[in-house]
Amino acid sequence: MAKDLFESEPKDLFSSEVDSKEDAEAKLKAEEKAKAQAKARAEEEAKKKSEEEAKAEAEAKAEEEAKARAEAKAKSDAKAKETEDLQALRHQRALAREKHEAEKRATEEEIPKTAAEKQFSLVEKLTRNLDRIHKRI
Repeated sequence: MAKDLFESEPKDLFSSEVDSKEDAEAKLKAEEKAKAQAKARAEEEAKKKSEEEAKAEAEAKAEEEAKARAEAKAKSDAKAKETEDLQALRHQRALAREKHEAEKRATEEEIPKTAAEKQFSLVEKLTRNLDRIHKRI
């Protein structure tokens, strides 16, 4: 294809000033339109970005709340389990204590209380008397 060498030259020598004014106005309008479009695009991008940030922030906040609820539930569950275990242990100890006291009462002999520091059973008293009489000490 052939290149037009005289393209930049005005076709009409007398109307070149009018064309340049029109061209300048057209360029100004084009620049203003481009600026307006760029500004609209920038505003739209900023709006999208702020919406995305707000959405991300809301998701993060919801995730934090869910995590906090899960931790609180885990703590309450652990505390409830600990309380149950403690109650079971107390019940078990009470049963063992009652059993031990019952066994102790069954094997315990009635020893009369006297002024002596150490209380002896009947068998021990008889053995001591025999030892004293026969001088086995």
